[in-house]
Amino acid sequence: MISRREMVTAGVLGTLATAGNADAAGLQQEVQTLRAGFDALANTMEGLKTSIDEGLRGNTMNYGGVGAVKTKIEQYTKVTGRFPDYCDIGLSVFHDVYGWHVRNQQQINITRIAEQRMAIQFMFTQLVVRIENESGYIGTPYDR
Repeated sequence: MISRREMVTAGVLGTLATAGNADAAGLQQEVQTLRAGFDALANTMEGLKTSIDEGLRGNTMNYGGVGAVKTKIEQYTKVTGRFPDYCDIGLSVFHDVYGWHVRNQQQINITRIAEQRMAIQFMFTQLVVRIENESGYIGTPYDR
């Protein structure tokens, strides 16, 4: 049997414990709401930074798809001692390279090569467009 003292003590402590849990749950909910708001703000700021970078820099030899292609070609050249004949790229990188040619008023040489693929001349390398890969794809440079 439960004594009167146990009944009163359990009731009082139970009430206090429930009130504390309700306050903690409310505080936890506020923290989660603030965290979600800060995450959304961080994502918005990152998008703004990306837009400003793209607008001010465009595709340069150090930034964007053109910079990534240049890095791959440099790595190949350091290993072999000469420029590669070909390098596979995705469609987005192709548009970046094309835009770089337009922006810098360079001659654009686009040719159709084997397997009905398109290639754009970049420096001394033919960049072969591989539509089946993801758009930002840059493959390892190679020779014939």
